[in-house]
Amino acid sequence: HDDNGAQFMDENTLVFASTAVDPNETIDPEAAKNGAIYNIWTLNLKTSALARFTDAVGGNLSPVVLNQGGDGQKVAFVSYYKGDYSVHVLDRREPIGKATTEDFGSPGPIIDFQAPLTHTLVADNQKRKGKFEKMFLEGRPPVNVGLTSGGDFLGGTAIAFSDVLGDQQFTLFATSVSQYRSFSGSYINLERRFQYAIQGFSQTQFFFGQNTGIFYDPAFSGFIDRDLAVATQTSRGATVFGIWPFNRYRRIEFSGGVFQSQQRFENQAVEFESQQFQEQQFGRSLFNNGYLVPFGVAFVQETTIFREFGPLSGSTMRLSYEIAPRIAGSLTRQTADADARKYLRLGGSGLLALRARGFKSWGDNPGYVFFGGNSEMRGYEYLEFLGQNGYHLNAELRLPLIHAMATPIGILGGVRGTLFANFGGAYFNETPFKAFTSSDSLERPVVGVAPDPTTPSGLTPVYGDPVAVTGLRLVDARASYGIGLQTFALGFPVHFDWSWRTLFNRTWEDVVFSQQGGSSTFRKPRFQVWIGYDF
Repeated sequence: HDDNGAQFMDENTLVFASTAVDPNETIDPEAAKNGAIYNIWTLNLKTSALARFTDAVGGNLSPVVLNQGGDGQKVAFVSYYKGDYSVHVLDRREPIGKATTEDFGSPGPIIDFQAPLTHTLVADNQKRKGKFEKMFLEGRPPVNVGLTSGGDFLGGTAIAFSDVLGDQQFTLFATSVSQYRSFSGSYINLERRFQYAIQGFSQTQFFFGQNTGIFYDPAFSGFIDRDLAVATQTSRGATVFGIWPFNRYRRIEFSGGVFQSQQRFENQAVEFESQQFQEQQFGRSLFNNGYLVPFGVAFVQETTIFREFGPLSGSTMRLSYEIAPRIAGSLTRQTADADARKYLRLGGSGLLALRARGFKSWGDNPGYVFFGGNSEMRGYEYLEFLGQNGYHLNAELRLPLIHAMATPIGILGGVRGTLFANFGGAYFNETPFKAFTSSDSLERPVVGVAPDPTTPSGLTPVYGDPVAVTGLRLVDARASYGIGLQTFALGFPVHFDWSWRTLFNRTWEDVVFSQQGGSSTFRKPRFQVWIGYDF
C-alpha cells in the first residue's frame, strides 16, 4: 500500500492518507484487485498503534491539521466521489478500525535516495535562444461546431505555432456562421511583462435589420420577413494590441488600428429601399461604410474556474472604451462596452450564474450591438435585438441532474438542469426608448388594417375600443423565463430550452399584440434547441 501526506497532529501522533486496509479483515479478491483507495489514518509514535477514521468509496487524501486552540483535534481532507472533489472536516473521535504496525509485517530495508538523473553544465554549450527558435504546432487544431437557436450552423478552428519557451506565438483562426466567414492571423510577443500583438482580420457578421421606421418604411413591414432582413457587417484591416498584466487575474489592454467597415442588406431590393428611406428620414445613411481608425483601452478581470461543462465559480469582467477620431475623412464614433459575469458555486457542481452587459455607441457613425437567442435572451429570435444602445441581464440556476449516462451512441456527459430569467432591450439614437412604466393609461389596440389610398402602403390601421392599462409593465424592453436541459453529444453541449416571454402585465400584452392574438399568443411556451456553451 501507499502512504503519503503525513502531518503531526500532536507531538506523539501522525495523521496521513493511506491505501492500506485493516489487515485483520478478509478482503474480497475483486475488491483487492481494484483497491488503492486512500483513507485517513493516524499513527501513535510511542505505541505504534494505527487507527483508521474513514472508509470511502472514492478516496480521501491530503489531510491538513486544523489547530483550533492548539488542540489539533480536527483534520481537513479532500474527498473524491463521482468525479467531484470536495473538502471535509473530521473530528478526532473514536476510530472505525484499529491495528498495529506489526500487523502489516516487518519493515523493509532502508535504501538511500539516489537521484534518477544527473546533470552537468557544459559552459561551451551555453547560448542565447533565437527569436523564433524551434517553432512547433501547439497540439491538434480544435474543430468547433455549433447550432444557433435560429437554426444557423457555425464552426471554426484555430492553429497556433509557438517557440520552445512560448515567448513567440503565431495564430491562424477561421470561423463560419451560416455562410458568413471570418479569418484572422496574429503574432503575439510574450517575452516580457509588457506583451504586444499584431492582428490582421477579415470578419463578416450578420444581423436581422427588422427595424421599421429606422432602416425602411413601415409600409414594407408586412413584406420584409427575417430572411429578407438579413444584413451584414464586414470589417477588414489590422490592429495592434499592448497588454500590461497587473497580476495573474487582472490586466489592461491598449489597442489601435485601421480597418474598412461595410454594412448593408443582403437583398439588393431591400438595400435600395433602405438607403432611400434613411436619406429621406434622417438626411444620411445609418449604415456605416468607410474607414475607421479606432483607439481603445480595456480593463479585464478573470478569476473564473472552469470544469468540462463550463464555468464553476469566480467572475469575469471586461470594461472597454473606444474612440475613432476623424482622420482624413474617416468615420468617427465613441463606444463604451461593459460585460460582467459572476458564478456562485452551489454544492459540488451546481451554480448560480449572473451576467450583465451594456453597450453604447455615439457620434456621427455609431456602431451596432446585436444579440438574442441562445444564452443571451432565451425565448426570443436569434439576434432579434439590434441598436446603437443595448443591454441585457441574465440569471441562471444550473444544477446537475445526472452525472453520466449510457446511450446507444455511447456514454454521454450527464444532464444539467437550468432555471433562467432574462431582461434586456436595444434601440437606436433616433428613436425614443422606455424600458418600463407603472403609469396608468388608456390605450387603443390595433385590431386590423383597412384600405386607404392616401397612405404609401395603401393601408391604414383599425383601432379597437379603449382599454385601461394599470400597473408595472415593460414598454420597449423585453423579458423571459423558463427551464432547460443540457447534455453533451459527441463532445458538444446541446441545450433544450422551454421559455415563456412576458411584459409583466397581461392587459398590456393584449394591447401590444392584439393583432397576433394578445397575451395568450405572446406567452405561449417556446421550445428551442441550440449547440454551444453557456455564458
